[in-house]
Amino acid sequence: MTKEYQDFQHLDNEDNDHHQLRRGPPPAPPLLQRLCSGSRLLLLSLGLSLPLLVVVCVVASQNSQLRSDVLALGQNFSNFTVSTEEQVKILSTRGNSVGRKMKLLESQMEKQQQDLSEDHASLMLHVKQLVSDLRSLSCQMAALQGNGSERVCCPINWVEYEGSCYWFSSSGRSWVEADKYCQLENAHLVVVTSLEEQRFVQHHMGPTNTWIGLTDQNGPWRWVDGTDYVTGWKNWRPEQPDNWYGHGLGGGEDCAHLTNDGSWNDDMCRRPYRWVCETELGKTN
Repeated sequence: MTKEYQDFQHLDNEDNDHHQLRRGPPPAPPLLQRLCSGSRLLLLSLGLSLPLLVVVCVVASQNSQLRSDVLALGQNFSNFTVSTEEQVKILSTRGNSVGRKMKLLESQMEKQQQDLSEDHASLMLHVKQLVSDLRSLSCQMAALQGNGSERVCCPINWVEYEGSCYWFSSSGRSWVEADKYCQLENAHLVVVTSLEEQRFVQHHMGPTNTWIGLTDQNGPWRWVDGTDYVTGWKNWRPEQPDNWYGHGLGGGEDCAHLTNDGSWNDDMCRRPYRWVCETELGKTN
């Protein structure tokens, strides 16, 4: 019995071997399984890590160089900014200095032009006065010689200007007394009708208070020869006439005079100022 069982098992094994021979050799393991085997997986990992490490090193090196370049660029930009600001400050300072110098030069040029203009006006006045004095002197010499000349001229010590004769005092009187003096000379206190005439008077009188023939003692302001005051030329100081009563001398200010700069001011008629008489050419005694 046992022998029969063994024979039967042997036959069964033979049948299995016969079937295996018929099926062929067993299949090879898959590629992924072979690649993932221990040693091969390690080698593959090393092979992939090496290029990756190289790439990381290259990127890190380039990043470090880029960072260095950025820092250098930032430093250069900072230096450039500081340098530019300093240059701008220097240029601004120089510009301000040049601007001040230009303004100073312009002011000096304007002052020189003004001085030249005033000097020219004064020179022309001197020339006209010299011509007038020579003409008056010639006329007076002809009258003294009695050569029959009919030419009209100003009296001795009177100055001719623009068809009028002027006499300039060297002492002071009240406005009323000065006006009476001029009337005795068949004249009147000077009537100033233009800037040129005022400059002529100032040239002979100098910077001193000088009575002129303008008053408001009997009403509104009027010229002593009847010249229209309202439409005529005027040269009052700012805020004048003011008819000031604060001088403590009693009364207001009713008579006009030239001040040291030529402008007009009203004052007490009793003050002793110098004066100028004026008359038409040939009308004096």
